[in-house]
Amino acid sequence: MKNIIVKEDCKAEIEIFFNFLHNKEYPQHRNMIFFHFPELKYLIEGNPENEVGIIKNFIQKTRSQNKKNIERSTTYIEGAVRDNGEISLQTLANLMNYNLSHAKEDYILIPTIFPVSPFSGNTFFYSIYKSLQGVTEYPKVLAVAVHEISHMMLLDILIEKNVSLDNFTKYFVKELIAPILVFQDDFTGIFKNEIVGNYNVLEIYFKKNGQTVKAFDYFLKKFEDNRANGKTFSEFLDDMIAHCLKIKEPIKEKRLFDNKHGLQILADPELLRQFREPILID
Repeated sequence: MKNIIVKEDCKAEIEIFFNFLHNKEYPQHRNMIFFHFPELKYLIEGNPENEVGIIKNFIQKTRSQNKKNIERSTTYIEGAVRDNGEISLQTLANLMNYNLSHAKEDYILIPTIFPVSPFSGNTFFYSIYKSLQGVTEYPKVLAVAVHEISHMMLLDILIEKNVSLDNFTKYFVKELIAPILVFQDDFTGIFKNEIVGNYNVLEIYFKKNGQTVKAFDYFLKKFEDNRANGKTFSEFLDDMIAHCLKIKEPIKEKRLFDNKHGLQILADPELLRQFREPILID
């Protein structure tokens, strides 16, 4: 039986900082990192040829200065995963009709001071950035874990189905499916029922027959209708992909808009209004 394993990995934490500082697919992450760590921005800009060494020293120093809070955070996460990690994983697998025996390895959770929670392969980095501000309890840890692991399972399913998508459509699909799954009542008693997702898909709207609806709500209804009719996750996925391929260009435009403006979209009412301009669907 596969499970969620919590582990420390200093090398991986350094790599995630470096990679996202230079990630062309997520250009706004560089600004986001420097926003949260202005001292790191100052250090790197002053000595750019030694960037890896600067990142390593900065992380070690920051972790050392916040050692007690980071230890409390990690202990909290370990407890949550120990108590409900396995049932969360099985519940997710059931929702996606995913056979956990197909997973090559356990799912690794690495607590990190990185400001967001990305994933790579079978590993996801759970942000404990707030521990630097004294927050050491993370009631959303399992919800975020389910969100990230759903991406891993989805990629396996797409490979099995021999489905290849462009990066913009794939991002949109996986980042909408994840909060839809996390929102299901199947997780009642495991973690709080709430929408756990990224603003750059949750703030996208559709317009159909003169009616405007959030993309999340539109596909949530499709998912729940699909289940009520006894259909498989694979059938829902086929339907969702077919819809998204019809609007792949508007989806791409939304993503490019986000790449240009990033979190400023949420801070600037005019940018948010523009981002929320609905995509017309059949």
